[in-house]
Amino acid sequence: MIVEKLKIDEYEEVYLLWSEANGITLRLVDDSRDGIDRFLKRNPNNSYICRLEGKIIGCILCGHDGRKGFIYHTVVKEDQRGKGIGKLLVEQAVNSLKEEQITKIGVLVNFDNKQGHDFWVSLGFEFFNDLDYGLLPLNKLNK
Repeated sequence: MIVEKLKIDEYEEVYLLWSEANGITLRLVDDSRDGIDRFLKRNPNNSYICRLEGKIIGCILCGHDGRKGFIYHTVVKEDQRGKGIGKLLVEQAVNSLKEEQITKIGVLVNFDNKQGHDFWVSLGFEFFNDLDYGLLPLNKLNK
C-alpha cells in the first residue's frame, strides 16, 4: 500500500471512486477537473491518495484558507474498508495541515451518512447541534 499526494493526473480515477461512494455529494463546478485543479494548485500539500497494486483505493481531498483546514471528500473503496486506510489518509492530511500551522479542521457529513459520521467521531471530530451551515452559491449550476 502506498500513500502519496493527490495530483491532477489522477483526477479521472479519483472522480470515479468518489462517484461510486455512498454519502458523497459531488458539485458540477467544484468537483470538475478544472475545479479540482484550482483546488490542488491552492492546496498542493494536503490531499492524498492510497494505492494498492497500482489502483487508487482511497482518497482524501483537504485544504485550508490559512486559518482553518477543511476536509471535503474522503473515500475508501468499499471492499477495502475496515483496514485503517481512511484513518491513515486522515492522519496524512492532518499532519500536513499541522506543518502549515493550521490549528482547526472542519468536515461536513451528509445527515443520512451514518457510517461517515461514525467514522469522523471515532477520530475525535465533534459535531454541533447549535450551528447552522450557511452558503451563498455564486454559481447556480454548481449543484
